[in-house]
Amino acid sequence: MKRIAIYSMAAATLTLGGCSERSTPLSPAPTANATRETGQAMDDDADTDDASASERTYRVTIENLTTGQVFSPGVIATHTKKVQVWHTGAPASDGIRQIAEDGSEVAAVAALSSTAGVYTVRSTLAPINRIGGQAPFPTSRSYVIGARGSANRLSVAVMIICTNDGFTGLDGVKLPGGFKAESHVVGAWDAGTEENNERFSQIVDPCGGAGPVPAPPDGNGRVATNGVIEPHHNIQGNGDLSVALHGWRGAVARITVQRMK
Repeated sequence: MKRIAIYSMAAATLTLGGCSERSTPLSPAPTANATRETGQAMDDDADTDDASASERTYRVTIENLTTGQVFSPGVIATHTKKVQVWHTGAPASDGIRQIAEDGSEVAAVAALSSTAGVYTVRSTLAPINRIGGQAPFPTSRSYVIGARGSANRLSVAVMIICTNDGFTGLDGVKLPGGFKAESHVVGAWDAGTEENNERFSQIVDPCGGAGPVPAPPDGNGRVATNGVIEPHHNIQGNGDLSVALHGWRGAVARITVQRMK
């Protein structure tokens, strides 16, 4: 049985202004860089520690673009290019599996915190609401992270809770060197670790509480699969989920990154 994720209501949303936006391909996973401000590049991609390099601070804002899906707590990490938090075509780590299936970031945070090449690891702590969802949850949340030297990559993973093992995020994108905000418009991925039967009995209970379709708590079963991470095929309506109410069109999230110092 899967652990029931418990969500706190902490954290306020911050608004970013004057950012440039790029549409990150929805399939495969986004790895290309957004356009960066010239003349203020970060350290090169050589994975060598630079103890003399000063820390850079960034604000990362995750915005939910869906009307039928809430995002669970998840993980944000800065790291070198040799670290792979998740990647399309690769098996999901246990930490990513637990985010995608259970909405629990604990294992991912613990594993990444002890991984060589990872500089900052943060839990997103609280849910990010769907558009039109009930208060008090906001539809975007912001977080402050640090980066340094060759640890200039950013990865993000949060569960799309009314799915069996769906998630969204960023896969090792390069952090902006300048102070101009960059936005990544991203799609949904399937962790490949659980059958997509779309049954409430095998989806985290907060799905029924957050709507748009109510459902009583009924436990969280799991039919395990042995696949790899791939673009999510969206809601199919073959169980308790509604294509019209739980499904999405195109992008599911906008993730904006801005250097603060």
